[in-house]
Amino acid sequence: MVNTQLFQTLKGALLPAATARNAEQAPAYAFGPRHQLAQLAATGCLSQTFYANSEDQLDQVTALTKEVEAAFVAKTAIYARQSGHMKDMPALLAAGLAVRDVALLNQVFSRVVDDGKMLRNFVQILRSGAVGRKSLGRRTQHLLRVP
Repeated sequence: MVNTQLFQTLKGALLPAATARNAEQAPAYAFGPRHQLAQLAATGCLSQTFYANSEDQLDQVTALTKEVEAAFVAKTAIYARQSGHMKDMPALLAAGLAVRDVALLNQVFSRVVDDGKMLRNFVQILRSGAVGRKSLGRRTQHLLRVP
């Protein structure tokens, strides 16, 4: 006879309980802040979707960028732009770095803000005050100068 305590079948094993609720209030599993930010950066569009509106997505992204380390935000911005081919999300993440760590923004700026449309998005997001300030600041203005 096989020890059923050691060798449980899927029918007998219990799945872990759900730890959160999704947008439709169905049981779900909560992700950590880094995972949430990476998922939003790769799939988020900062506009109305079936489950979320643009303001909720913006609030969630800005809260997550304050929660995770700045280096992860920088890496996520690069990935979202170069691999995900996103437009608004990398600009938002870069604008968050302009508030939080301008030295790190200086390192990743050319990889994230790589054309005129991205530059326009970046400046518009900063000037809107969505990331916590409405001015570019001297160090950020220096990044915008053409060599």
